[in-house]
Amino acid sequence: MRADRRIRTLLLGWLLVPLALVLVASSVASYTTALRIATEAYDRALLDPALAIAQRLSAADGKIELDIAPAALDALRVDSTDRVYFAVTARGGLVAGQPEVPAPPEEPTEGAPVFYDGTVRGEPVRAAAIAAPFVEGPVLILVAETRLKRERMVRQLLASSALPEFAFFFIALAVVWYGVGRGLAPLEDLRAELAARSPRDLRPVPEANAPVEVRPLVQALNGLLRRLGESIDAQQRFVADAAHQLRTPLAALQAQVDAARRESMPPELAATVDSLRAAARRAAHLAQQLLTLAAVEPAAERPFAPERTDLAAVTQTRVADWLTRADTKAIDLGFELEPAPVAGEPSLLAELAANLVENALNYTPRGGEVTLRTGRRDGRAFLEVEDNGPGIPAEERERVFERFHRVQGTAGEGTGLGLAIVREIAHRHGGAVDVGPPRSGSGTLVVVSLPERAAAA
Repeated sequence: MRADRRIRTLLLGWLLVPLALVLVASSVASYTTALRIATEAYDRALLDPALAIAQRLSAADGKIELDIAPAALDALRVDSTDRVYFAVTARGGLVAGQPEVPAPPEEPTEGAPVFYDGTVRGEPVRAAAIAAPFVEGPVLILVAETRLKRERMVRQLLASSALPEFAFFFIALAVVWYGVGRGLAPLEDLRAELAARSPRDLRPVPEANAPVEVRPLVQALNGLLRRLGESIDAQQRFVADAAHQLRTPLAALQAQVDAARRESMPPELAATVDSLRAAARRAAHLAQQLLTLAAVEPAAERPFAPERTDLAAVTQTRVADWLTRADTKAIDLGFELEPAPVAGEPSLLAELAANLVENALNYTPRGGEVTLRTGRRDGRAFLEVEDNGPGIPAEERERVFERFHRVQGTAGEGTGLGLAIVREIAHRHGGAVDVGPPRSGSGTLVVVSLPERAAAA
């Protein structure tokens, strides 16, 4: 049995297949009954002309004769639907009638007619044979007729019994379909409830409305949700505590390195101190990004408190720092800021913009261009950062959102968390992130689209 079959399919199969088999068996039984009824009824009628012919037989001088007028004989053979044939034989010779009437499979005895099937002139017929006793020996009277009336009667009887059976089958089909749907409704309600939950909602599923058979499944699911919540909480606490514990010694290390760099020292030692200062700065940046990621990922306990804000206003809080970094690499950093009202947390949105701009500045080569835009498009607010750097290969555009993933061959000093943080913040605000090539051709274009303020409210 295939594992991917639906419960509804299994139930309908187990209910409807036997019902269909019963319908087929009932139809076969109805056909057999109708055929038997038609055969018995018309066989009795087939005896009447045979008996009438037997009464008109006589023997004279050892010769069997049929004493019946041609008109009376024609009247016996008259039928509005079928063709009737007869034959009278004595001592193997034909006395009267048509010689093509088939002989019976066995000799009839007096008072015991024989009914059998045969063909006359290529047509199937039903025949009756009776024996009339004479001194000269028994005389066989054979009467045969085509099967048109019988077949018509079978069809009528079959239709009269089969049509109600098919009607009852389709009624039963509708009842079974409705009943299975109603029986599976609690499972559908459970699926809908789980599908409507956010990734941060790990509350137990209510058991009161679940059927008795489903409650063990709900209890197991609640146990899984509880263990998952505990695991996520432990992971969150570990990441946050580790990042907090790292910030203080890293800040002290960075201060000591900066103080040492201001002292006079040999060039070889100065290069070592510069490398140490860059490493300390990267470690401090990584700790800060870990704290930010712990605060914005779905399992974070930090409540989401949106307020009225504008993406253009949010980005302007970090412009001075970005310009300073851009000047150190001779990068042309441009701003095309138009109103983009949203409902969100300004601090998180500022962190989103900072990660995008810093990523672009980090990976764009010296003398390149980076442009930050905000505005509204297709009923949504957007923030996009475009650069003319090396770009991201198409096969890597989805993986760059994974934590600590970096595109091979890039010369930047990123931590691999920037775009992961961007996506988490965008999803927290009901938005989406798309990465692709810019309209100008080479480079990277990252677009964040968020619901506008009215829609978000």
